[in-house]
Amino acid sequence: MKFSLKLLVLPALLITIHLATAQEKVSVVEADIDNIQNNRVAMKVFPPAFSNDTAIYNMPKIVPGTYSISDFGRFVHDFSAIDTLGNPLEVIRLDTNRWAIVNARSLDHIAYKVSDTFGSPRGGGIFEPGGTNIEAGKNVVMNVFGFAGYFDAYKDVPFELRVKKPPKFYGSTSLVRTEAMETSDVFTAKNYFELHDCPILYCEPDTTSLQVANARIEVAIYSPNKIITSREVMDEVADIFDAAALYLGGTLPVNAYTILIYLSNSGGSGGFGALEHNTSTLFVLPEAPMAALAQTFRDVTAHEFFHIVTPLNIHSEQIHDYDFMNPQMSRHLWLYEGCTEYAAHHVQVKHGLIPLEKYLEVMQQKMIAASQYNTGIAFTEVSKKALAEHESQYGNVYQQGALIGMALDLKLRSLSNGAYGTQELMRDLASEYGPDKPFQDDALFDEIARISGLPEMKNFLEKHVADTLALPFEELLPLAGINYKASLTEEVISGGGIGLGYNPRREKMVVLGTDRLDAFGKELGLRNGDELVSWDGVEITMDNAREVIQNFKQNTGPGKKVKVVVNRKDGEGIYKPVTLKAKTITVEQTRRHVLEPMESPSASQLEMRKAWINL
Repeated sequence: MKFSLKLLVLPALLITIHLATAQEKVSVVEADIDNIQNNRVAMKVFPPAFSNDTAIYNMPKIVPGTYSISDFGRFVHDFSAIDTLGNPLEVIRLDTNRWAIVNARSLDHIAYKVSDTFGSPRGGGIFEPGGTNIEAGKNVVMNVFGFAGYFDAYKDVPFELRVKKPPKFYGSTSLVRTEAMETSDVFTAKNYFELHDCPILYCEPDTTSLQVANARIEVAIYSPNKIITSREVMDEVADIFDAAALYLGGTLPVNAYTILIYLSNSGGSGGFGALEHNTSTLFVLPEAPMAALAQTFRDVTAHEFFHIVTPLNIHSEQIHDYDFMNPQMSRHLWLYEGCTEYAAHHVQVKHGLIPLEKYLEVMQQKMIAASQYNTGIAFTEVSKKALAEHESQYGNVYQQGALIGMALDLKLRSLSNGAYGTQELMRDLASEYGPDKPFQDDALFDEIARISGLPEMKNFLEKHVADTLALPFEELLPLAGINYKASLTEEVISGGGIGLGYNPRREKMVVLGTDRLDAFGKELGLRNGDELVSWDGVEITMDNAREVIQNFKQNTGPGKKVKVVVNRKDGEGIYKPVTLKAKTITVEQTRRHVLEPMESPSASQLEMRKAWINL
């Protein structure tokens, strides 16, 4: 009798649980990364009950922050739908990213397998940080949008992600973890946007956490040869977060932030870098010593973190209700990417993490890079059509976009006697709008003029952002005691005309390309592939190479005998030291977009510089 009673009670309990889940409308996603076959992960999705006869399941065509088509449906295999009795349902594949389930009222779950983008021929062109990696027993880079999609009817319901994992694996993520067992994890998200927005790095754990202001910062890393640890990365980026807290008014706009790092010992197919998320960022970089990656970690961490301001707290309607299948582009990539890139470097100079000269060098390089793009297209036009006819111009958001940020900051401060700049503007815009209130795309310039209390800003933005008039750096930079010249020709000591690169395997700076060698470089006899050992008696390292050569050019006169020691391959491929000799010469050099501090700035210029960059 007791045995029979249990049989009767158990189905009743299961029915009660099923009804509660359906009533709460929770989509349950299961991923099995413990039993990976042929670099494919088995997936199941249990949606809430359907009232319609047909249900459409979508894998994202594009995801925020990538600005290019990915078509994640390409990586889905063996798609099937199962009813509540365990029988297959008819499935019609509508296109690359969509499946229609017939008789959906009786659907229990769908099942399929996904392959990764890193190792797949199909993955070529997908930006690595926006892709996925599956290596059984080693790691799984789980950008969730590459593993799970959503049903049309249930994009905005809560999601529960259940992951079956190897016992040695730990999943680092900003997702809320409601259950952590030796062989499984359970995460929850309030909707699909939050689920897709929180990548997970599964591997043997190497994590470091730190409390900064009100936020817990965590770094997690996968380094196949253990070249870099999470502690080393945290040591490099911790002061970035300290400075960001000060920059944003004393607190950080999130309570937790996760930095996920996948280091590759093979070439990337879609490009190395990082992709921002609201509470995390995912790096994919080549595995190299920390000396080669330190500044990249600092600059990119700052950039990705400041995306918390834009677009998390300040964004238009197009971003607020993101369409993963057919997104509508905003006119304001200059704000989302450009001002974010500007803040990433501005925070470092303003809070003493880099010197003024380094900051001006960074902005100079952006001016040079921006000139390589089509300057005859308004930036709002580039933004609006970045997925179509202006796709080739997208990279300029990190160059011209950052310069717009600097010009905007200087213009605001010039009109407010230094009291109001982009920091104050972003705080005010975030206070006016925030994560749940978008602005109207066509009204942003009016809103900036209104919120800043500086009506002149509308005309400034219309001329230099919505039209093609060049940014007025000749007018703005001198206000802060910075001389600006579009070009400057002068006689300088030659550095040989060499290009430099870094060989991470031998940890040496190398000569890359000799087609532009001048007379001094030719007399030295430099060859492509030579490893620089010393230059005029000073040892060359990756950290000091450019500084050593620049100091040599600035502090050496013409006619001096110079020795340069290189390691050069002999006929058997063995590196041997070779000493090269030549006399210094002067050459005519034209520098473009020269930014230099004035020797004797006025009191008002120094006051403006103090307000702008705290120097």
